Amino acid sequence: MKNHRIINCHSHIFTIDHVPDEFGKSLLPWPFYRILSIRTIKWYYKNLTVQGSKKYRSFIHQRDKILFKLKDILKFTVVLWAVYYIILRVFKWLFKITITFLRWDSLFSPEVKALIERYKTLARYSINYKDQSSIFNFLKKNYPAGARFVVLSMDMEYMEAGKPKISYLDQIDELVRIKAKKEDMLPFIFADPRRIAETSDKQGKGNYINLMMSLLSRKIFNGIKIYPALGYYPFDKDLIPLYEFAREYDIPIMTHCIRGTVFYRGKKKEEWSQHPILQYNSKEGDYKYIPFPQKKNYEFTTNFTHPLNYHCLLNKELLSRYLGVEKDLSGLKICLGHFGGEDEWTRYSQDAWNNYNNNIAPIEKSLYLLRKNTLDHASTRTIWWNASWLSVIYDLMVVYENVYADVSFILHNRELYPTLKYILQDEKVRHKILFGTDYYVVAQKGVDKWLYQNFRSYMGEELFMQMAETNAGEFIRTKFA
Repeated sequence: MKNHRIINCHSHIFTIDHVPDEFGKSLLPWPFYRILSIRTIKWYYKNLTVQGSKKYRSFIHQRDKILFKLKDILKFTVVLWAVYYIILRVFKWLFKITITFLRWDSLFSPEVKALIERYKTLARYSINYKDQSSIFNFLKKNYPAGARFVVLSMDMEYMEAGKPKISYLDQIDELVRIKAKKEDMLPFIFADPRRIAETSDKQGKGNYINLMMSLLSRKIFNGIKIYPALGYYPFDKDLIPLYEFAREYDIPIMTHCIRGTVFYRGKKKEEWSQHPILQYNSKEGDYKYIPFPQKKNYEFTTNFTHPLNYHCLLNKELLSRYLGVEKDLSGLKICLGHFGGEDEWTRYSQDAWNNYNNNIAPIEKSLYLLRKNTLDHASTRTIWWNASWLSVIYDLMVVYENVYADVSFILHNRELYPTLKYILQDEKVRHKILFGTDYYVVAQKGVDKWLYQNFRSYMGEELFMQMAETNAGEFIRTKFA
């Protein structure tokens, strides 16, 4: 097998100390989200698990020795052994009945179960790997020599879930030191419009947007990461100067486009009750903004993540009307990470009734654009609520020259592989789909080596190298190279 320089376009190496302490807020009721804090989870895994504590491991070993000795003693007394055996069997029987009655699915919501899995993954990596460098070194072991990795930093200080132990600025300082030693790491700097606005009156590198531009222009960081689920739209006005810089120098932007456990934990703001740009034709005959009635965080924050928001960002007419000045960002190079999510892929494949969920077709672009697709459909409100995110992302890739999508996290689900392989036959978009895993977040579904090897084997060398080498190389290329 030829040794290509493949690129994993979506990975993380932030540690549990970079996560806000009250990460469970809005998913767990008070006071449980404070009791089950990041500090508590970390302490538990480091002190009361076999993997994390030598003392606890020794305690378990001594306990087992005592139990084995007790069994040996009881075996000499038939009556005592019989009593012990009966009690043990009854206890196991009662425990099994209780667990069956109180099923895991009935105890917790899907969101809470996802939170628990995220806690477990963060804690496991905090035990085995002390810093970002050690996590990155382990990532590399899963891949052949010469592989490179897009590492996405995470700024979670504005999600209203408390403060992390290690600040975001310290996180990127550490990435700068690692990058100086590791050419195979391609870090992306995080852009939160609230940090940009908060530091806008400062000078030099104290001004965050100046710091980002400096790090990007010197190729210390290779791209930009945004995460709208944390409480903002991707077309936020404070991001526009950064986008203009990115467009000028062809800097790649990676965004989060899937439902998940990382989202804004604060209270819903009044202005979030409707979309600020997209309108629909009401029964009264006038145009109204799409309403957002959701109240729970994990429901209304998906409005920030919806892929139609990128049509608002990239469409010159929509963006200019919103900003009040003429802006054309249609040439932005942006990847919609996670391709919308596996639930949206399932939604697309199971919906055969709506035309906007039957749009994927390997026909010429000129012919395809004659259709009424999800971006120019007359009923914007219908598209927002009913069109699969996969359908919308596909149309974004067809219409906008520099829109990409990656398969990170969703690649754990082999049931999606046939649909992906079908899409990769489409000449309109095959050059815009990237390989990525979402390491180490995806560890709850399988180790990176297993995911990478299975995915590569199924796709075959031609399609895999198209995604991981050709497409990825084009995505990360900038005018600073």
